[in-house]
Amino acid sequence: MTLEEIKKKREELASILKEENESNRLNKLQKLAKEAGASVTRIEKVETRRDSIGAITYQTSNEITETEIVHNIQESLQTETMIEMCRISTRNFWIALVATVIALLAMFAAWVAALAK
Repeated sequence: MTLEEIKKKREELASILKEENESNRLNKLQKLAKEAGASVTRIEKVETRRDSIGAITYQTSNEITETEIVHNIQESLQTETMIEMCRISTRNFWIALVATVIALLAMFAAWVAALAK
């Protein structure tokens, strides 16, 4: 994802959060989460019953709150931003390396010209 796409997703998230209709907002958040590569489900064990001898019965639940979806989207966008920054840093490293080689060649040329006089 490019920085421009990440910026658009952040703006879309902000506009979704401004909506008043809760069910519409939740549907849009789930759609955005899928587009951003964030999770929209959570599976956890929920205690349903405890016996007199201490045995606990669990049931799985996959309910996720709006806050968790927003957090997952923000974390996904943050990860994408970091990946893009690493790509940019790698490109800039090679540019700096080429500039260093050119500067070294210019230094040697100046040194040879100074010794030739």
